[in-house]
Amino acid sequence: DMAKLITVFGATGTQGGSVAYALLEDPDFKVRAVTRNASSDKAKALQEKGAEVVEASLDDPSTLGPALQGAHGVFVVTNYWEYKDKDREVEQGKAIADAAKAAGVLHVVFSGLESAQKLTGIPCPHIESKAEIEEYMTSLELPVTFVRYSFYYENFLTEMKPQKQEDGTYILGVPMEGAALEIVSAADMGPAVRTIYRNWARWVRRSAALSGDRLTVQQMADILSKHLAPKVFKASDMTADAFGQLGFPGAEDLGNMFKFYRLHNPDRSVETTRQLHPAAKNFDTWVAENKAALENGLD
Repeated sequence: DMAKLITVFGATGTQGGSVAYALLEDPDFKVRAVTRNASSDKAKALQEKGAEVVEASLDDPSTLGPALQGAHGVFVVTNYWEYKDKDREVEQGKAIADAAKAAGVLHVVFSGLESAQKLTGIPCPHIESKAEIEEYMTSLELPVTFVRYSFYYENFLTEMKPQKQEDGTYILGVPMEGAALEIVSAADMGPAVRTIYRNWARWVRRSAALSGDRLTVQQMADILSKHLAPKVFKASDMTADAFGQLGFPGAEDLGNMFKFYRLHNPDRSVETTRQLHPAAKNFDTWVAENKAALENGLD
């Protein structure tokens, strides 16, 4: 059995889950799904599909070696928003990088981001943490591919769900000030990552920018209005700076992120993404497929 074993961190989350399921569909791979709670419904579902499920935590480096034992590859995703603590996220990334180096893992795929600070001088902790982890992995000379996800379509189901106005319309509170934004379905990118694992020589020590569509916020609103009629959606006219002043935890960080997206327009590519995953969903397709979930989330 020459199937390559890939250890997938965050396997019960959106990014990692998509990667785990895509690999499980391919007989050339076996999956070791890492979770902090092996008895969760999502962990059991992965097990039923053929994954080996193990418990480990990026906060506990002693658990990482065993999770990587015998693995050809590892998929790593860290979550800034869980603790809103940049140093903690960087520590997690360094711990898994060290463990992968020690275990001799041949292909690390890390969900990273380029440095907004270095490119534009804009401080953005949740971006900087991933950029620092990328730099550390590069310094270790790990055989790593960085996958840099665009803004998620899924954010419209969660943090950025459309807000109902007094006149009954809904506002998309994404403060892009008229600029286009690269966006992607995080749950749809597993096949793209699988292609990267299948093509080690092409992708090792490279980065892949993942995007399913490039739209202005008003274009996104028009697509939502089309599928969720008679509800009407509109783009917010709020500036990124005003968004940063909203005062909720992380507001300044996110406002700066949107400013970075507007001013720098990070190097994302729908074309590259379609080469990796020809069936990658554009926003229109995703909204059509997720109509019920979007409607259920609205006030």
